[in-house]
Formats: sequence, structure tokens, C-alpha cells
Amino acid sequence: MLHRELCFPTVGVSLMYWNAAPEMISALVIIVILINSRDAHAMPTTRDRMFSFTLYYSLFCFLLNFASIQIVYHYLVVPRWVNMVVNTAYFALYPPVTLVFIFYILLYAFEQAPPEHRVRLKTTSAIILGSTFVYEIIVFLNFTYGWLFYLDETNKYFRGSINRISLILAIFHIIVGLITVYREKQYLDRFFFKVVLWFPMISLGIVIVQILYLEIVLTGTALAIAILSVYLNFQTRRISIDNLTQYPNRESFVSNLENLAHHNKKALVVVVSLDNFKSVNDTFGQKRGDMFIKLVADKLQELCSKGQVYRYGGDELAIIADSVNDQSVVERIANQFTFQWRVEGVATRLSASLATLELPFRADPTADPITLLDHTVRTAKNRGKGQTVNCDTMILRTIRRKNQLSDRLLQAISTDSLSLDYQPIFSLDSGNMEMAEALLRMEDEKMGTIHPVEFIPLAEELGIIGELGRWVLEKVCILLDEIRSKGKEMPVVSVNFSSLQFADGNIVRDILEIVGRYRIPAGTINLEITESTFIGSSFTEALAVMESLIGHGINFHLDDFGTGYSNLSYMVNLPFKCIKLDKSLLWDVQEHNRMHHFIESLIKVVRQMDFRVIVEGVENEQQVAYLRKIGCDMVQGYYFSPPLGRVDFIKMLESKSFHPLSPIHHM
Repeated sequence: MLHRELCFPTVGVSLMYWNAAPEMISALVIIVILINSRDAHAMPTTRDRMFSFTLYYSLFCFLLNFASIQIVYHYLVVPRWVNMVVNTAYFALYPPVTLVFIFYILLYAFEQAPPEHRVRLKTTSAIILGSTFVYEIIVFLNFTYGWLFYLDETNKYFRGSINRISLILAIFHIIVGLITVYREKQYLDRFFFKVVLWFPMISLGIVIVQILYLEIVLTGTALAIAILSVYLNFQTRRISIDNLTQYPNRESFVSNLENLAHHNKKALVVVVSLDNFKSVNDTFGQKRGDMFIKLVADKLQELCSKGQVYRYGGDELAIIADSVNDQSVVERIANQFTFQWRVEGVATRLSASLATLELPFRADPTADPITLLDHTVRTAKNRGKGQTVNCDTMILRTIRRKNQLSDRLLQAISTDSLSLDYQPIFSLDSGNMEMAEALLRMEDEKMGTIHPVEFIPLAEELGIIGELGRWVLEKVCILLDEIRSKGKEMPVVSVNFSSLQFADGNIVRDILEIVGRYRIPAGTINLEITESTFIGSSFTEALAVMESLIGHGINFHLDDFGTGYSNLSYMVNLPFKCIKLDKSLLWDVQEHNRMHHFIESLIKVVRQMDFRVIVEGVENEQQVAYLRKIGCDMVQGYYFSPPLGRVDFIKMLESKSFHPLSPIHHM
């Protein structure tokens, strides 16, 4: 990187001695790095190739430096033309090492910067290459004018009048590179920016020392320091390899994927997400679970020998294949999961959901590939085990809608996009309306009507479900207070409660504060927990919240029981007052005769455990008759009443001619 100074005296210059020891050690350091960095990147980027080139080029420069020094020392026995050619080659080829390092740093910076900023890289490259071209012309003209060095009649080496121009050129290149990188600061990781910043600064300092102290030769040592700093901070495998699988980690995958997308290169990307892998760990232990993941990774690399396997996540692996036409690799992967997997004499079957993405993504080349893949993986898993989904225009539309809905949902309360409907629940014994369920609705001025199935899970994902829950509870309390002010008896109202709210340390305080502010009597508010969203919650945490609220007259109902997640331990271990059977059970009765006995037995068991039973989704007389026959307590459904807006719900309560078990078609 730095230029060798005079090794013999001229007028006013003292004799310099070249110490071979540090230079040889520096050369050995570069050789060790070269050996360790070989094949470190199965899919090397332009920057990786630049680093490899730098290593080889640096070794060549070491040899050139050593040869030129020896020739200068032994000028009396070396032919004049050899002396001239080797020293000219030194001046021509050694200074461009600085250029190579600057380009390496620039390539790193512009891997992170927006594509439109690449014009800055081109401009900087033109400046650096142009100045280097001028310098090389000066080297060529040195044969005639002796500007850099000359040999006297005895072949002794002397400096020329502009001998230091190579050092000045190095300073110029470093400054230009620093300015360019600094302009891209906002796109660089803070740690890497510091490294990128101090690395040229150290190089600049060494160049200045070389200029001020002519008797010191730092070329090889400085070069080794520069290469070592780059290797340790950017190129070492330890920052890119997953410890378990010994394949590149997620950071490497993201970096390579973004680089491919950034340059519109063709590739096939496959994410392999193991289904329900937790059960494997639970059954065989963590150690064997890790061995299964390693086995899957090795098999994927075997199936896709022309691609690269990555550890994408805990139980997820990814592949980047060069050819988008090699769709057969997806079929081979899916087929592999039809066989058993065996480690340490233990065999099991594994299932995997596959998400595929073809680059460039023609539907929107600017779309973030990681976002596309993550959403595609979720789509595959939502369809069931062992599904393969290709990222296409439909996936992109879904992502865009989700992003739009996220923005609208965050503003929903302030923009009055939310409202409540109330659906009555009737007693089959008395025929009276025993309670009502408050149902959250969203009507956005830009997106229209949004179904709760779509916006409730998103609210949980965005972390605003607690805020929505408090808003719903307060609106219910306001309605109940209004009904009381009209001299009417307040109905019991059930409010849906997300299991994520159990983790809110202030949830009990907030609920009691809202209920207390409107002086709502005990027993008037129920909280419904949907069984499917209850999976994964802590029993201890849930029980503490439930007991605190029950002590203040707020009861809990278990909603959607029988949707595929049914676990009797919820009923046994948590203090629910009422169990609501999902409507799918009722409708299955009409299609499967065996379901008659199952529903009847289920309701009998639930009632024997002192729970009351609500069946939702009742829509015809035959269902009402059947439920009354098997001893169901309460019913809810469109046959009796659809969800009613606030005004219609109040009218229904005030209607003297209202008969609870008579179907309501219009209000």
C-alpha cells in the first residue's frame, strides 16, 4: 500500500536500512489470511472477490518490493536494464494497492446505499482511476526524464525530483474515498462505519510518517495491518457462519440476498421451515433436535449442490440457487420430507413448509426480499403442514394491503374508524335475552369495511390490542351508563379479550378503573377469551389476572371451543363461568350423524362441570329444536338477531313487543 523510500544516500539524505524481519512476518500474516479465507464464501460478492484479489496482489507486491530492494543493494552485479525494469515495475504496481483497498471500502458502502447513489461510486472511481492513469504515465516517462528515480553511471539508485508523488497519490485516494464513504454514512451500520472510517485514517497517518521520516520503510507492515483489519472486521468466517450447522448464518443470507436483489441478478431462493419442530425437541431432547437440524442442512446442500444453504432461523433453513429455472430442486426438497430422518439410531418423520422466491421479483423489483419471504413462509404454514408456496403477485398484494391496513389501524381510534355492534344471546329455557356480545367493527374511509378476522390479529402483531381493548370496554360502559340513565335495566355484555393482554402488568388496574369510572355493577361485564389465541399463554399469569377480576365481579367465558385447539385443561384449571361452542360444531351435526352424539356428550360433560353452555351460529329452527333437546343453555345467531348497531340495540331493549325467541329480521 505504501511506497518504498530511498535505500542509498544522495546529497542531504542519510543511508536507509531495510529490515527484512517485519516485512517477512507481514507476508506470512497475509499468507495465513489467504489460506483461511479461501472458500469462505460459497457465493462470493464483488467485494469478496476484491478482497481475494487484494491478498494475491499484496503477496505479489511483497515479492516485487523484496526483489527491488535486493537489486538496489547489489547494483554492482545486477545488469542495468534489470535494475531499471524492476524498480520501474515497483513504482508502477505497488502504489495501486491503495487504490484496491479504497475500492473495497467503496464497494462495501455502496452495497448498503440506494441504487441511485451508484453514480457517486462511478464518479469517485473515475477520479481515482483518472489520477492513477496520470501517475502511470509519469512512471512510463521516468525512463526518459528520471522524475521518480535514476541510476548513475555505476547503476547506483537515486531519488528523482518528484519521488514522493506516489505517496501524495495515496493521500489523495484516501481522502477522496473517505469523503465518498462519509456521504453514505446514514446507510451504513454504525460499527462498520467506525471501522471504515479509522482504517483509512490509520493508512493516511502511516503515509504521512513515511513522508516525514524518509529513513523508515513501512510498506509491507502497513499493508499487513490494513489487510488484517479488513479481514477481522469484514471477511472472517466467524461473523458469517452459524455455529450449529457450520453453514452461513442469517446475516450472510440477508446480505447476499439483498446484494442479488440490488443488482437484479437471477436466483432461486427457497426457505425451508420445519413444522412443529418443538415437538421433536420435546420428544428427543435439545441435543438430538440440533442434530436433526444439522442433518437437514447437510441434506439440503446435497440436494442443491450448485446453491448455498444458510441457517435462516431457529428451525428454518434457506437456499440460494444460481438458476431460477432449477425448480426441480424444490420438488427434490419436498420429496425428501416424505422419508424418515435418522440420528444416533433414532428415526422420525419431519414436515416442512417451503417458501420460494424468484429473483429478480418481476412484480416489484424494489420490494424487500426478506419481507416477501417471511410473508410467504407464514402463508405456507397457515395452509397446513408440508405446503409449498411461491411468492407471487398475490403475496405482494397481501403485503401491501397489510402495510396499508397497519397504517390505518394505528390511526383507527383517532379517525373514528371503529364502532361496536351488539349481538343478543338468548336463554333456551326462559326465552329471555340473557346477555349480548360486543363486536368490534372497522369501517375505513379509504379501505372500506375491514373484517375482524383481518384486523384483530394485526392489532396483536402491532402491539395495540391492549389499546383497542380498553377502547371497546369504555364504549360498552358508556352504553350501559346511557341505558341506566333512561331507567332501563342494564344488560350483561361480553367483551372479547386477547390473551396477549394477560402480559400487560396494568391490565387489572385499567379494567377496574374504566368499570369503576362508570359505576358498572358487578356481574355486568364478561370477558371472552378466544381459545385459539390462548395457546402459549402462561396459566399462572392468566390465573392471577382472572382471579383478581373475578373478585371484582367480572366473569370470563371461553370462546370458540372446539375449533381444533380444544384442551379440557383450560376448563379444568382456569375459572371460566361459561363455555361457548364454536358454530362449526353445530353445522357439522347436519353433515355427520356421529356428531349428534358427540355434541350431546360434550354439552353434558361441560354442564356437569358447572359451566353454562352457549352455542353460536344458530340460523334455523331445526338447530334450535336440536339444541333445546340436548340441554343447551343459551344460543346466539342470525336466526334470532344479527349484530345490531348501538341505536338499534337500545331500541330492541326498549321495544315492549319484542319476543326474545322470535326471529328478528328487521329493526
